[in-house]
Amino acid sequence: MTADTGPWAPATLLAAYLARVDWAQVAVLDTPRYAPDYLPAAVADQMPWDRFRDLAPTIAQTPVAGTALEALVVPKTVTWSDRDINIFVGAPATPDAPNAVPLRSMLDLGAAAFIAVFGWHIVVARRVSAALGRDVYVTHGFNPTDTAPDAHSVAAKFHTHIHVPDLTHRRPVRPAELTHFERLALIEPCASIATDLVRHCLTTCGSADTSVVCRWTVTGGFGHVSISTPLDGRLDEDLCCLHAVLAVLHDRYHELVGVFTDGQVEQATGHCRFVPVAPAERLRRLDAFEAICQVRWSAESLAVLRHLANRLVPATARDTPRSTRIRSAAQAWLAKGLSGALNLVVPADGSTLRIDFAPRVISTSGATKVISVGPTLIRKAQGAATAGQRQRLRDFEQLVVAATSGTPDIPSQGRSPSSATSSSPARPGSSA
Repeated sequence: MTADTGPWAPATLLAAYLARVDWAQVAVLDTPRYAPDYLPAAVADQMPWDRFRDLAPTIAQTPVAGTALEALVVPKTVTWSDRDINIFVGAPATPDAPNAVPLRSMLDLGAAAFIAVFGWHIVVARRVSAALGRDVYVTHGFNPTDTAPDAHSVAAKFHTHIHVPDLTHRRPVRPAELTHFERLALIEPCASIATDLVRHCLTTCGSADTSVVCRWTVTGGFGHVSISTPLDGRLDEDLCCLHAVLAVLHDRYHELVGVFTDGQVEQATGHCRFVPVAPAERLRRLDAFEAICQVRWSAESLAVLRHLANRLVPATARDTPRSTRIRSAAQAWLAKGLSGALNLVVPADGSTLRIDFAPRVISTSGATKVISVGPTLIRKAQGAATAGQRQRLRDFEQLVVAATSGTPDIPSQGRSPSSATSSSPARPGSSA
């Protein structure tokens, strides 16, 4: 299939996907600023873990059982709702490892540490969910090798959000008012490729332990792929399977980078994008990749791959290196490394665990697509937080602190309409 024969990529891939957006489901959410930034991102990224731990305004600190890692509960200054807090995870220096490599993202975790870290997060989220009677989200955005302005601010420190989406103050979006950058936040054509890969991995690789049956079920989404599993006593097995799948995704990503580029980078954008090889060579490599990959690609994924092979152009500079103004396809930079968001949803009834994986290839932070009931564009720092918002955030922070401490009985907070806002990876079996 060529890029111009299928329904997904007729002439311009971005235009084709924007035409598929159900604008009635898209919302905008304004979020306030609660306090001045405690550490500028550029400063935080350069700090060793022990220094960061000492300077961050930590309100709780706890070891992650079964690992040499520790978790810090840190308030956010600009949030996604009035119930949102950061968890940072890192390894303190020891006499045996005085200069340990910093933990940047889930891609740095071996299977045992991955299970421990995300298993701990799920336990905390279940306690918070039980106290609130609300779905609780754990979101891990990662872009460890990408420096574009649409990437995460603190890229060099492993962190998550534990949050409850604001379902009250979302408002309908007016497409004509959106910038091109914001429109790109709603789509991610490469999600179809991720969906096909996840389906393939779950049926062929599963866990490193072949006696474990992979229980995840897959649902493709617009701009993301969702998988779900019963939330029961087999969580460790499920997370082990998930780690193996993510490791394969990472490998396939680098194989696709090898299809489209030779690994050379340019300097003109200020962010060193990869330089694509000639179209004829891309098509030749893509044919070879498809022949040996053994993945059953959907027609949509083939259309996306063929479109990139035919139409990918070298990245060109924006108005400034930090600009989000996009006026041409060449300014919609591809992510330089495997990037995106892993969003864990712990429902109020505690019956299932859903994980949304939103790859970040041409768009902004994938988390905006999956944080609530529909795609939500978050406009941050829209004025100062009110007294009521600050109080709800403080209550939520204390609830999370109680949940991380392992307190068996967490008092439920009162609910009211106003408060109802809602490096390649270590291979499976290796250590963190």
